[in-house]
Amino acid sequence: MKPGRKFQLTLGRSNKGVPRPPRAGRPVPKATRVKLPVKAAAVARSLRATPGAAPIVKRVPNLAAPQFWAPVASFAVCGKTGTAAYLDIWDSDHFDFVTDMQRCLSRCLAWFSADGYTFWGSPQTKTGRVNCFFLAPQDGTYVCNAQLQSDGGPAMVECLIDSFNFGPLPFNGPIIQPHPCTLNAGYHSFRIRQLSGAFFFLSLTVWRT
Repeated sequence: MKPGRKFQLTLGRSNKGVPRPPRAGRPVPKATRVKLPVKAAAVARSLRATPGAAPIVKRVPNLAAPQFWAPVASFAVCGKTGTAAYLDIWDSDHFDFVTDMQRCLSRCLAWFSADGYTFWGSPQTKTGRVNCFFLAPQDGTYVCNAQLQSDGGPAMVECLIDSFNFGPLPFNGPIIQPHPCTLNAGYHSFRIRQLSGAFFFLSLTVWRT
């Protein structure tokens, strides 16, 4: 699960967050105990292995000390935990008997197609979006880990925390890629945007360091 070779680690920042969602029509669920789809130690190893990590870890030493990380939220197709409020998925695809929704849900995945499948009517749009909306309990440094897997070759996405863009993330196969950021207390939105290639969304997990 190596990070994309050309991806450079940056320390994101969001001081404003996003407005608290209206309660009417779409209530915010109560916080629950966080269930981790991936261990903090594995995420810390991936963080340290990402180009550009050394000066960031020197600035924020706890990024290399996962034993001190506090789980905040986790998102997956089959469930949300912690302070996870909403998981919104846009332009996910259903290809019958291969990556149909029932099959993906049984494996806790969401699939986003890219090129090919034109015989079956695919528009090849590459417009997949994942939005993970969560509550940061206090000001501090957080790690948002995206767990993805490309399908049929390389893929590329870009990840954002609110309006801060971490830049293009290329990957080929399964990946766990942490995105460290400083956040104020309040609601925030981690977004994954498809740029090229087909991929699966597995999970997004948030820790406070």
